[in-house]
Amino acid sequence: MFLTSRKALLTLPCLCGAVLLAGCDGGDTDAPEPTAFSLSFAATADGKEVGCTDTITGVGPDGKHSVGVSDLRFYVSNLRFIDADGGAIELTLDENDFQYTSAAGSVALIDLTSNTEGSCSDSSVAFAEGTARTNAAITGKTLVANVASVSFDVGVPQAVMKDVLANNTPEGAPSPLNEMYWSWATGYRHFVMNFTVKTDAAEEGDGYMHIGSRNCGPADGLALEDRDTCEFVNTPSVSLPDFDLAKGAVVVDVKKVVAGLDFVAPIYDTETFEVIGEGPGVECHSSPMQPDCEPIFASFGINASTGAADASANLAFLAR
Repeated sequence: MFLTSRKALLTLPCLCGAVLLAGCDGGDTDAPEPTAFSLSFAATADGKEVGCTDTITGVGPDGKHSVGVSDLRFYVSNLRFIDADGGAIELTLDENDFQYTSAAGSVALIDLTSNTEGSCSDSSVAFAEGTARTNAAITGKTLVANVASVSFDVGVPQAVMKDVLANNTPEGAPSPLNEMYWSWATGYRHFVMNFTVKTDAAEEGDGYMHIGSRNCGPADGLALEDRDTCEFVNTPSVSLPDFDLAKGAVVVDVKKVVAGLDFVAPIYDTETFEVIGEGPGVECHSSPMQPDCEPIFASFGINASTGAADASANLAFLAR
């Protein structure tokens, strides 16, 4: 594990070796110093960056549907930088409202959408939950020039989830872990994408794509209070070789995320949440009983039967 907070770094004993920290006596004083990095994220479709005011066409079984992203947020953890020889490069994360570090681990929140314009406005989907604040990068310090590849997990680490839920209320959880949870009894969602749906006949609907861990604890208790991991972790893994940290970015390919879906989903009463019909839309809340979840999980490289992740099968995240 090579993540530590910048604050924690100040109290570490002198470390001499691959990375020489300020204040160490002896060693190679010409060793490179860690410098600031910013790992950027974006949403794309057909190779172009997309946001709240863009309409993404050519999706659905016949390519006749269009979508507009309403809410796109996800957690990033276990960030790893690798050099050309396959060795891990030490890194530290900044401490801010989007990056959290504790003894249990580290996690960052990427939020690519606001809630004020276009398809991101609160009125765009029936169950809107987007936030006004945005964050499109993870920041810290590392040997930037030495980074040859990047890998990470998409989600809250199980140990962090267990610690935060056991010691906080939903309202009192540290940022950015005061959002994106199913409930305090079921844990966190790792990836959320809500979006508008429109057919070529101008019929409209909503899409809700929520990837999170399942079977995390007793029905009448807190998630992970009686176990260390959920039965189905459902945390996608990403590996991006030949990555230029100084110039590159990580992108979520929206069209790949929705590939293979039939764009037919239940319609719910917004007051009672009872199913009142069927229409254009997408629905996956990480349940194997929902037909949309199987192709979505496949796009993220998750085995729906076990909850295990395969970075080589993840089609949703790409390098740019």
